[in-house]
Amino acid sequence: MQAIYQMSCIRKHILKSKTYYLEVHDNQMILSEHKNMQNAKYVVQYIWETRVMWKTSENEELCAFGIYYNNRIKWFDSDHNSLNLLKIYLSARVFFGNISIFYDSNQILGQGASSKVCLVKCKKSISHYAAKCISKKYLLQNKSDDRINRLRQEIQILQRIDHPSFVKLYEIYQGENSYYIVTDYLEGHTLYNYIKNYPEDQLPQYQIREAIKIILTALNYLDSINIIHRDIKLENILLQKPNDITSLKIIDFGLAIYQQPLQKLCVCGTPGYIAPEILKSNHDTDYFTQKCDIFSAGVIFYKLLTKKTLFRAENTLEIMEKNKQCQINFQEFEFKLQKESLSLLKAMLNPNPKTRYSAQQCLDHPYFNCKLENINILQEILDKATGFSGITQINYQKDTLSIGQECQAAQIKRCNPTSYKIRIEQRKQTKSPRKYADFQFYYPSFCQMNSFESLSSKGSSYNISNIDNLINDKLDSVIEEEEKQQIYKK
Repeated sequence: MQAIYQMSCIRKHILKSKTYYLEVHDNQMILSEHKNMQNAKYVVQYIWETRVMWKTSENEELCAFGIYYNNRIKWFDSDHNSLNLLKIYLSARVFFGNISIFYDSNQILGQGASSKVCLVKCKKSISHYAAKCISKKYLLQNKSDDRINRLRQEIQILQRIDHPSFVKLYEIYQGENSYYIVTDYLEGHTLYNYIKNYPEDQLPQYQIREAIKIILTALNYLDSINIIHRDIKLENILLQKPNDITSLKIIDFGLAIYQQPLQKLCVCGTPGYIAPEILKSNHDTDYFTQKCDIFSAGVIFYKLLTKKTLFRAENTLEIMEKNKQCQINFQEFEFKLQKESLSLLKAMLNPNPKTRYSAQQCLDHPYFNCKLENINILQEILDKATGFSGITQINYQKDTLSIGQECQAAQIKRCNPTSYKIRIEQRKQTKSPRKYADFQFYYPSFCQMNSFESLSSKGSSYNISNIDNLINDKLDSVIEEEEKQQIYKK
């Protein structure tokens, strides 16, 4: 068995001290009096009960480590550099004691019924981390071992995960009253707050695609190692850097499980994000799969695309019921969303887990390779050209104008075959044919073209050249938006 770290240390006795040779392996630490590691005296397995203690000198440098042996702590001395490396190689493998030796904390980032998350600063550097503190009293209140087993499984899963889109586990500590899980400190807000505080009515399309791609890539990684998160939601996705959507990381593995053939369904997760099969199951014959995380990611995708909550209600019970029934009206977005994004959204929110897409199928979807359409800019161009202002103007006409004009407004909503011909003509007549040919109109814009045809037939002063001028006035902003996307991809 190959050692990943070796060092020597001294076990001090009253009459005579002994030198020990230490090796760190993937699953255990060995100490022997012989350099060839024969007849090891101490073998420390990396199990839940294992705890390594530390001592520091007057100048706050490491001077010794201790292991529990026969209900006593055996101390071994060495130099600071060797001990610091030992601590690094043992990090996240076993519990450490004495967290206050290494970190200062004076700020609580969040708090719940059973735990709180503190901002901690490393005493030997300027680095900051997040420490989740779980009360031992809470874990032991329940007569069963469910709570302690969940914590154990959460730590085991964090130990196994090695992916840039997940929070990274650095160290675990056990004190007299609490367990501590030390992870990345993510400086940005949750994805929920990012969407809520975004100044525009809609997030840029390239940001939406990048965000959902990161989430799906992360879920595909979990799929490859047979882990189900079970609580994917906006609040469990944080930005590592403020306002940088490319720095998304998924947190909180408190409900995560390994996928097993006999892992029966039980109601867990956050109302509004739960896959409907979990709420409808009789819990006897159905089992958890990674498809439940895909549905939750679909709820997030819906929010990114529309800035609306999918299942809205006055209270939790009503949300749960809507979540269970999963009756989603996609028709209201048929002319508002790009067809590729709507297609992917439907595949992710499919109520049937058997036909719902997997993470890999989602990543293979044409949405991630198509040209993104800037609907807002084109809508503004054609609104000015036609005198209409989108659906708001249409609704106003339906309420106030004559029946004939109402039919005209209804015609605007539907795109007839001449729309495509109009787009081709615009490409031919524009002053910048090369740039314009690379940009494709979206269907709502074609529909506004119909309104132009109707108006012009009734003696309107608009003509094709007016639209050309408007398009060229706005074309620079369209191209600039596309250049942003290209830079973003690099």
